[in-house]
Amino acid sequence: MKNQSINVRRIFFLNSIIFILVSYILFGTYLLKNESSLFKANKITVDVSLSALIEPPAHLKVISTILFFHDVYLHKETLVVANSPRSENTVIIPFRTLLINTLVDLVAPITALFVVLLILIMCMTLINIKKYNSKLKPVYQKVDALLKSFDDNYQEIKNKGGLIYLETALDNLKEQTANHKAKREEDGICDKLTTLLDRHAYMDHISREIEISTQTGRKSGLLFIDLDGFKRVNDSFGHSFGDEVLVQVSDRLRSVIRSQGLEFKETSLDLEYNLARLGGDEFSIFIQDLTSSEEAIRIASHVLQELERDFLLGNKNIKISASIGIAIYPDSAATPNALLQMADVAMYRAKAHGRGVYRIYTPEMGSEMRRYHYLLEEIRLAINSNSFSLNYQPIIHVDGYTISYFEALVRWHHPSEGYIRPSEFIPIAEDSNLILALGDWVLDEACRQMASWYNAGMKKSRMSVNVSGVQLKHRSLYSWIMSTLSKTNLPASSLMIEITESCFIEASEDIILALEKLRAEGIMIAIDDFGTGFSSLSLLADLPIDILKIDQLFISKAMNNIKYKKILCSIVTMAEQLELKVVAEGIEQIDQLDLLKSLGVAYIQGYLISHPQSSDYIAKKIFQKNLSILAQIGTSIWKPE
Repeated sequence: MKNQSINVRRIFFLNSIIFILVSYILFGTYLLKNESSLFKANKITVDVSLSALIEPPAHLKVISTILFFHDVYLHKETLVVANSPRSENTVIIPFRTLLINTLVDLVAPITALFVVLLILIMCMTLINIKKYNSKLKPVYQKVDALLKSFDDNYQEIKNKGGLIYLETALDNLKEQTANHKAKREEDGICDKLTTLLDRHAYMDHISREIEISTQTGRKSGLLFIDLDGFKRVNDSFGHSFGDEVLVQVSDRLRSVIRSQGLEFKETSLDLEYNLARLGGDEFSIFIQDLTSSEEAIRIASHVLQELERDFLLGNKNIKISASIGIAIYPDSAATPNALLQMADVAMYRAKAHGRGVYRIYTPEMGSEMRRYHYLLEEIRLAINSNSFSLNYQPIIHVDGYTISYFEALVRWHHPSEGYIRPSEFIPIAEDSNLILALGDWVLDEACRQMASWYNAGMKKSRMSVNVSGVQLKHRSLYSWIMSTLSKTNLPASSLMIEITESCFIEASEDIILALEKLRAEGIMIAIDDFGTGFSSLSLLADLPIDILKIDQLFISKAMNNIKYKKILCSIVTMAEQLELKVVAEGIEQIDQLDLLKSLGVAYIQGYLISHPQSSDYIAKKIFQKNLSILAQIGTSIWKPE
């Protein structure tokens, strides 16, 4: 297009030069041939004396020479042309008059020449344009292809008009390129699913805003939002449903940002910089100018209200909630990463307090989190170095105090801190999935120990091993347990596994099927901590279980509360009708034992009977003191301490 324009200008320029030269030559030729006749024909010539004529200035002389007028003089301050003076007198005519008359005589031939040259220019231009249009046709096609690549719905322009078409197409291409550049920039800093800001861009934004807060002395706030029960949605309905939940959550959070006046648009992109998806089911809201902690609490409350409303997915209503941690700059932390980390700590505290709530970060939470990460690493080291051990607590029959089961309980004696309670390290192991490796070791060690006792004569007792919800989800339950039994040479009839009531509530069909297969092999299944959950009693009829282990708290309340006592009596009666055994946990007082006996509970466990003991202690008590009884009944006696 540029070359075509340059060539058209060249043609016009060259033809203009030719026209001017030809006109000049025509003017000179005509004047030289007809100068005398022009003098004769002109009626305003004057006869004057040569002495009355004055030589003109040099510049006028040059101009007249260029115009082919040689005998030019000044007469009474008027420029005149003399007609070849040969005597003392000559004929003169005003220069302007002679020039005008000459030009008038040349109008027709010069006009004809101009028309011819103009036609020539037009013809050459059209030929040139046609030639370049043929060369530009591939360019048109390439431009069309480019525009089509940006927009599948792009319609090619019909009757393309050369440069006009190219100008229109290139304007369109410029617009599409700008849109593509903006989209690419947006994709580079956005979460692909929700189109919210991603973690990296969000942290950069917070860094800039905290610098401003440092200079101005203002406070800022950060909300760390984690969905409660989101994994259950994924497991129950599939990841496509989970993705749709995340999209709807992002839309609701956008509405909170708008309603609370927290918008921040940093560039021309339509992005909200105060809202981000950090990953998974974690989101965050940044409050640039925070007047007080109450304002952060108010915004957190709005978020909880929005997320507590049902999510409509197809024809299903899904209900989830969120836990929110709040950190305030500079009270909680002085850097963006630390601020996010402290809000994360507060969020975990919110989850620990029932979920669906918010918590503001306090220094005590930081100490707990440091303790958490310290123990997390120490658990990993302890697993690798086999630093855990097992103690065994007997479960006895109230009639005769014969040992029916041993519950294997993991213990940890830290090299520098000493004894660390299971209630402290087990939740950390479950939260980090280290419970998988620890659980493998516990099952192996418990089965190995029971196989040793079984071979020594304990053929009528079982080893009870706790299995967590994490293990149920990540282990192929049937093959895992059966391979362990095979490896340790322990009969299936000598093993019992305990699963908490809450795990049964969330158990999948595959887990239920695996439990049924294990029962068919001879392994007993127990519900642990029964009475603390909210499961339907109808589950007892459907689940593959053999034993109900009633939680210690429930029994202690039954001692002083007649309603709990009646409920306990009903549980025992119901279990008897369903042919389930009942084990009472945590029995520490003799009057608790008497109550349970009066209600018909046959199996008890607790400090009243025995604290958890080492394998050496149990071997000494059973195989040295009660060896004769062991030989008779295939188990031993364990009287209350």
